[in-house]
Amino acid sequence: MQIVTGRFCRRAMLVGAVASIPAIAGAVGAPAEHPDSELIRLDAEMDALQARSDALGRELAQIENLAEEAAGPKPVNPNDWKGPTTPDDIKAMKTAWLDKARPLSVEEGRAACPPEVRAWLDACQDERDRVKAEWDDYGKRRAMHEKLLGIEEKEAEDQEQSEAVWQLGMRIFETPAHTFEGLAIKIRAGERLNLDDFNENEALASIAADIRRLAVGRAS
Repeated sequence: MQIVTGRFCRRAMLVGAVASIPAIAGAVGAPAEHPDSELIRLDAEMDALQARSDALGRELAQIENLAEEAAGPKPVNPNDWKGPTTPDDIKAMKTAWLDKARPLSVEEGRAACPPEVRAWLDACQDERDRVKAEWDDYGKRRAMHEKLLGIEEKEAEDQEQSEAVWQLGMRIFETPAHTFEGLAIKIRAGERLNLDDFNENEALASIAADIRRLAVGRAS
């Protein structure tokens, strides 16, 4: 199985995703004789990796915000652009032209287009091209500022951190659990890696809720 990487997906996946399960290491103290001492140790290690992942997410967001400000006013996104309302006379001429052009070839249809309709369509296309050009220029300015602010290095660190969290999660899953605390750690790791599908499986959701409740009850 492969983790979904990239700063946007990873931040949405990891930051704040595991608030529902308390850190077992802090709750039970991880004594050496605990049956799940290895899982508790790995959970504490994942806490440290998670803290750095969250910090990287905030640093990347700050770079993006600073670059956006430095790039200047944000123009209209071409996806949000809406062309001007077609005047009634142009609309009528366009409808009549399209009805006439249907049995014609493409070239014949274009030749039959009324000059007023052609001018209107050309003006709309020019405006659409202008909006896109402004958006593209803005994107280039923003990307330039992101690079100057070190986003490439930060993204590489973010990717490396994501892989480290993933690999540690795999180690947690490979380690047998002997107690409810150990099982809760595995649930917590699954939520951190966005692997839980409990909302789509009522049986798993019920089992996970019972494990959380029993683990917290034993730790309190």
